Amino acid sequence: MWTRLVLLLALLTPLSAPAQATELCNSTSYVVRLATGWTVDEGVAIQGWQRIRPGECAETPAQIDLDSEFPVFYYAKTSEAYLGGVREWRGSVPLCADDADFDVVANRVCSAFGLATREFIMREGPDRERTVLVEPDRYELPPESGRRRQAAPYADTAGIQRLLESSGYSISSVDGFEGRGTRRAISDFLEDAGLSARPSQAELIDALESAALARNATSGITVCNRSLRDVTIAIAHRTNGDWESRGWWRLFNGECARTLAANLETANAYIYAEQISSAGRRYMRDGEEAFCIAPARFVAEGQEACAERGYGATLFRPIPDPVDGGVRIDIQDSDFQDTQP
Repeated sequence: MWTRLVLLLALLTPLSAPAQATELCNSTSYVVRLATGWTVDEGVAIQGWQRIRPGECAETPAQIDLDSEFPVFYYAKTSEAYLGGVREWRGSVPLCADDADFDVVANRVCSAFGLATREFIMREGPDRERTVLVEPDRYELPPESGRRRQAAPYADTAGIQRLLESSGYSISSVDGFEGRGTRRAISDFLEDAGLSARPSQAELIDALESAALARNATSGITVCNRSLRDVTIAIAHRTNGDWESRGWWRLFNGECARTLAANLETANAYIYAEQISSAGRRYMRDGEEAFCIAPARFVAEGQEACAERGYGATLFRPIPDPVDGGVRIDIQDSDFQDTQP
């Protein structure tokens, strides 16, 4: 799911020396998981998932031939450790992927392999040599020399700040600068984790991600598509006392997604879904509360005066009562009707 921030792909000038392997660098404040595809005689070989910490670069599979004319394909998403749902870096080329680690050669519909479809970014020509993932708040990759500029916001520092926040520690902002507040939060985390000395940046990121995953594993709203067609999902929930609706998450048959990672104390949230196929759309039945929606990805604050603000509106269904801060919702074919509520 995309949040208010639009996540971007940096198209960098290729390195002057010939690359011996394709390289993908993570210049964001998130731990990302990467799937890579490349052309082979039998179709497209696709591997996932390669974990890349904030501020790190990783070589993608050695089987990719940089001397060939064939493109390379990438799809990246954030770790599930973060509050607010998974972010994606994607393009427009549909290829196969799985939730667990996978290694396939696909030459037909992904569902034939029991896999979901993802929209991969395509990199061609010299652009294949180096790709950098970025986000609107620009962070720099740490210099190879280890010597940092004091005024530079670095991705690994921002990554530590974001994981501290997701682990429940107070952070004033995710800005890539290690100030007094960040150092204090790190110290509190190390004490709580029983670590006597500060580990390296990479070790600290790993420990924080584990803590955030454990803290948020059962929280929020997880939606699974058990219907026979693809569905697209929107949710509405209270944030800072005000209602907010957001969408869309597209779920293929058999796929699940965590659409909200906040801890839920009551069933104070709503869900809406549409079933989509070449035959048209079917709409979720039994909605009770009206919220704003839009045709494309959206975040709408408040539930009043939707039309006046350029939104449509439809009836959302209340979620079940949460257990241990979270709820899982299975979407079935019987949840839909042919007319819009």
